[in-house]
Amino acid sequence: MKKIILILFTTLIPAITFSQDITKIWESDSLFLKPESALYDSPKKILYISNINGEYLAKDGNGFISRLKTNGEIEVLKWVDGLDNPQGMGLYKKKLYVADLNRVVQINTKTAKIEKVYHVDNAIFLNDITTDTNGDIYFSDCFGNKIYKISDGKINVWCESGFLSKPNGLLCTKENLLVLNMQSKTAYVINKLTKNSHQIFSGIDNLDGIVSNGKNGYIVSGAWQGQLFNVDADGNKKLLIDLGKEKIITADIEYIANDNLLIVPTLDKTVLGFRLTY
Repeated sequence: MKKIILILFTTLIPAITFSQDITKIWESDSLFLKPESALYDSPKKILYISNINGEYLAKDGNGFISRLKTNGEIEVLKWVDGLDNPQGMGLYKKKLYVADLNRVVQINTKTAKIEKVYHVDNAIFLNDITTDTNGDIYFSDCFGNKIYKISDGKINVWCESGFLSKPNGLLCTKENLLVLNMQSKTAYVINKLTKNSHQIFSGIDNLDGIVSNGKNGYIVSGAWQGQLFNVDADGNKKLLIDLGKEKIITADIEYIANDNLLIVPTLDKTVLGFRLTY
């Protein structure tokens, strides 16, 4: 992603049901069990879907990861199981990293085996994960108001600042880390080298997922009200879709820019696929 222009803005676009820029093209079979996050593995051309499959925050061993084709067909429902509360995921060199309450689970994408578990003793609710080109892994503790980093196999608290307010979605760019705050309805950018930070937008409830839109901006989800927004390089927000009337949740999304394909886990039983045409 190219460098993002940082502009503070606070105006929330009025809700509409559908934008002309987005079209639903498929809905998966209703076999998922609280699908929370989607992540695309480009070399394999497959999507990973995390399934909570139980009560939130429960250490029940019911959680699992699925493999989903980009046409909405479920390839393997329980590709890796035995997790507790799998949330966000990150990928680096055939290793899938999954936030799982107070640990990060490392999975070999070739063998589907759990290779390593990073225990984070003081974590309360690890939520999202993002990786950068150096192989560093950043992950948010939503209830602990911290961002952790795994570098060279070592875990450290990377950010514990007053602007963190139930941090959820994360996105790495070349220079920065973007953070969505659920409680304060704000998004911040943090320089990975200096840790200088700036607010980049505010006013969206229940901020959850953030992905590059392939056009110098992002797509973000307002999970519990079922909204998806496009945020351009100048900081302008546009509501792409509002699924609230259908009682559909828009959780931790993924976007495949080459296919203009937006993947939306619903925290229910299905995953949705939308085509963007903007």
